[in-house]
Amino acid sequence: MASQFLDREKRNLAEPGLPFVSTELDSVRSYQWEFSLFIPEGFPGNSVDFSRAITLGAKQIDGFGFEYEDIEVSRMNDKIYYPGKISQQELTVTFDNLLNFKEGRLLLDYVGTVYSQRTGKSFTPDTYKTKARIREFNGAGEIQSVIDLIGAYPKSYTRGEKNYSTSEFDTIQVKFRYDFIEIYNGEVEAPGGILDALGGDLAP
Repeated sequence: MASQFLDREKRNLAEPGLPFVSTELDSVRSYQWEFSLFIPEGFPGNSVDFSRAITLGAKQIDGFGFEYEDIEVSRMNDKIYYPGKISQQELTVTFDNLLNFKEGRLLLDYVGTVYSQRTGKSFTPDTYKTKARIREFNGAGEIQSVIDLIGAYPKSYTRGEKNYSTSEFDTIQVKFRYDFIEIYNGEVEAPGGILDALGGDLAP
């Protein structure tokens, strides 16, 4: 079988239009995305638009995914491996501390749904475990894929460095743990309940 990239019949520059290599290799850009959280009902308890603040403030997402632990079986001189338990990697999101939304306090209040340092109270999982969603777009602003991280909750909260010599925005880094990952091609229907409480702001 001839190489797809060396097939001259598909790369005839004399014909009108672009050769297949120029169209088939277009990819999702790493900068065309949005992040959102389906926050628990009743949060926040103020007038701040949480969903909009989180989506606009998110500036970077570190690589994430999952892997299987190895089960090693030894027999004589051989070693055989089988897939074991699955281990989900952490999701790390860096947010700009925007002046209009003050993500620093907003995110701290959300992290406080796991354990409130203000009151010393812990909450139940149905209060803080939720869904995080990453939407990937093409150049026309159309959704190409949706990544849902199910059972997500905030694990850590870190403020950015303060330094007079830089010209950077103030940032907040939040790490999330999650139970499952699901990827959809194109648009997906948003669940009800939480969206209804937010006025549909997070609907894809």
